[in-house]
Amino acid sequence: MKKYYAFASALLFSALIGCKENEEPVIDEPNFEETESEWIRLAHWNEEAKIGLLNPTNNNNTQPDLSPFHADGANYLSSSGRYIVSIERVDGKVRFFDTGIENHNDHGHEYTPKWITATANAPLPTHFSTTNGQIIIFNDGDGSVTWARESTLETPSFSPTIISNIGNGVHHGAATWLTGNKFAVTFKDENASGSLPQRVKLIDNTGQVIYQNEAVTVTGIHGDASNGKYAIFGAAEGVIVASDNNQIKLIPNPSPLNATSGNWMGTIKANDNINTFYGYARQQGIFEINPAMDAITPVLLSNTIKTYFLSADGGYLIVQLNDNTVKVFDTANRNEVASKSIASAEASVNPTAKTANEWDHYRLMNEDSPILTASENFLYVLSPDKKKIDIKSLSNLNTLKTIDAPSNTSNILRVGFQTK
Repeated sequence: MKKYYAFASALLFSALIGCKENEEPVIDEPNFEETESEWIRLAHWNEEAKIGLLNPTNNNNTQPDLSPFHADGANYLSSSGRYIVSIERVDGKVRFFDTGIENHNDHGHEYTPKWITATANAPLPTHFSTTNGQIIIFNDGDGSVTWARESTLETPSFSPTIISNIGNGVHHGAATWLTGNKFAVTFKDENASGSLPQRVKLIDNTGQVIYQNEAVTVTGIHGDASNGKYAIFGAAEGVIVASDNNQIKLIPNPSPLNATSGNWMGTIKANDNINTFYGYARQQGIFEINPAMDAITPVLLSNTIKTYFLSADGGYLIVQLNDNTVKVFDTANRNEVASKSIASAEASVNPTAKTANEWDHYRLMNEDSPILTASENFLYVLSPDKKKIDIKSLSNLNTLKTIDAPSNTSNILRVGFQTK
């Protein structure tokens, strides 16, 4: 009998161990309040374009009594996460809003939000780029470039620099910054028809050309982004790469990209923390661009992309489709890490991206989504009725928390930073 009981006990023990080994491991969701940076805020605008700042970890909402943003302006976040740049294209004005969230890498400070007194004035400011604390805007009306350094925005003597008389012609162009205070700028061939430029040249802060490669000439250029080392420009025949070591080259289109309308990348996005760029072609989808390897690789082939953007540190690429499917990709390897249908508000700011003409479409795709925004690890989603904000983990898109959206919220934008 003793042998029988011993045998039975061994079987039972073995079965229990086997059962435990076959169970799915329990994965603890990150604790949002403990994981999200204390220096992250959600900028939110109401229908009158008045701004507020919401702390998502404690629901504290700051509603400064300041003049509103322009109702038809395009608002962009600076690379530090502190400043919101408001481009009022038709009025020829650029304004700078200080959220008051100052980054010192291992800690931060919070000051009273305010408008910076100085503005930039030039005809038809359009294309925005930011990298390494530099703010660059290309002015379509005269081909000039507006340059503002975040480090000087708070000084009493601050005034944006307008680099003019470049000799690049009036056109729908783009410009960005490279290390060493070099500027990669588009140039129009006066003999080419249409509004788009054909070349990229490197200039200094006086507008003098310091490098050009006449062999790199294309039929049209639209969109650009920089991480300081490389600047990438979307072009009909591929992408033009300008680098801080005075080099300009073309990476040709791989299939299925080609030089016909809607089939080449006219929007480019970047992050200072990663070495790859992400280009968008209206009829083809999103492609990873690796300038060091001269490589263009598909990430998502689709002609139904509503918006796409990078997380605050560039670790994730977030894509929203027209059917409200949200996909998240790991930028380290292009792997899809999550995909879910997520109900969200309809964009009330620039809702015409889907039906806009080609160049307006790409310009609008360069703007931040007004209803989805991300920190390093979390996605914030404005609900369909615009009364709630869902907070989701970027690793699996599970909802971790839902908070009340401030009254009459029309759009949101993540500002601030993650301490290192």
